[in-house]
Amino acid sequence: MGKRWNDLKCLFIQKAVYAKLYKGHKPNQWEPWNKPGKAVLPNGLVCRNDIQYSESYPNSYADIWYPDASDARRPTVIYFHGGGFIFGDKSAGDPMQTGGGGVGKLERIVSEGFNLVNANYALAPQYRFPAQIRQMDDLLRYLIDQAEALHLDMGRVCLSGGSAGADMTEIYGACVCNPAYAARLGVQPVLTRENLKVLAIDEAALDASVFDKNMFTMLGCWTGAKGNGDRGELALINAKRYIQDTYIPSWINASNEPNDDSGYFSTEARGLHRKLDEIGVPNDMVFFPGANLPHGYMDQLDSEPHAKEAFQRMMTFLRKHIDA
Repeated sequence: MGKRWNDLKCLFIQKAVYAKLYKGHKPNQWEPWNKPGKAVLPNGLVCRNDIQYSESYPNSYADIWYPDASDARRPTVIYFHGGGFIFGDKSAGDPMQTGGGGVGKLERIVSEGFNLVNANYALAPQYRFPAQIRQMDDLLRYLIDQAEALHLDMGRVCLSGGSAGADMTEIYGACVCNPAYAARLGVQPVLTRENLKVLAIDEAALDASVFDKNMFTMLGCWTGAKGNGDRGELALINAKRYIQDTYIPSWINASNEPNDDSGYFSTEARGLHRKLDEIGVPNDMVFFPGANLPHGYMDQLDSEPHAKEAFQRMMTFLRKHIDA
C-alpha cells in the first residue's frame, strides 16, 4: 500500500504542477518542448536548444550554452535540474525551490568561461531509479561521441545538479569509482576518473533515515520503496555507502531547510563531507548554520550574500580541479 500511496500522491502533485506551470506538456514526452535551434542571447551567450541525445527514454533533450560564438576549447559543466524526480525542467528549473529556479545561475557559470550542458531526464513514477542514472550515461556518451561537432571539451568535465539532480550527480560519482556499485545499477560509466574532474553537488538528499513524510513520498515514488525502512532501493541510492577512495573531488552545498543542521540536506552534506575527509578526497562543504536559507537559495546569488559566497566558493573549487 505504501508504494501505491506514494505514487498516487506524486501523480496528483505532478498533474497539478503541469497544469499550472507546463501547460500543453506531459511529464514524459518523446518530442522536445521547443523547436531545436541556435540563438545568440542579448548578453552575448550562445545557446543550442533541445538537442536529442538518446532514443531510449523520454525527455532526452539537452541545451548547450557557450560564452560566445568562438568555438574555443573550454571545460564542460553538465547540469541536471531538480524537482523531486516528478517534475522540473532544464529551462524552467525546479518549482519547489526559491524563485522556481530557471537558468540565471547556469548563465552565470557560462559567463565565467565554461561551456554548459543542461539536460532533461525521464520522471517518476513511470520511470524509476536507476533509469535516470542510465539516462545520464546516455547523455554523456552522446556528448563524448559528438564532442568535436558540439565544440565541447569532454576531457575536462564537471558533473553537477541541484536537489534531485544533485542526487543523480552523487550517485554517478559513486558508479565511476566503484564498478560493483555501477553493475548493480546496470551502468557502465562512460566517464572515468581521468575525464570527470569534479562534482558540484547542490543540496542532495539520499539518507532515508532522516526523511520526513514529504521527502519520503517523492523519494519513495522515485525508488518504489514502501517505507523508510525498506532495505532495497532506498539503501542503494545512499551512495555514501559505496564511495571508494577514487571518488571525485566534490563541492557540496546545503540549505537550512527543513530543520537547519538536522535536516536531510545538511545531514547528506555533512555525511558526504565526513566520508570524503576520511578517505582523503578533496572537498568543500558550504553550509551556513542558522542562516534561514531556503531550498535553492543559490539562485539568489545576485541579491543574497550567502548565495554569492557559495557561488564564488563553487567556482573557485571547480577551477582548482577542472584542470587537475
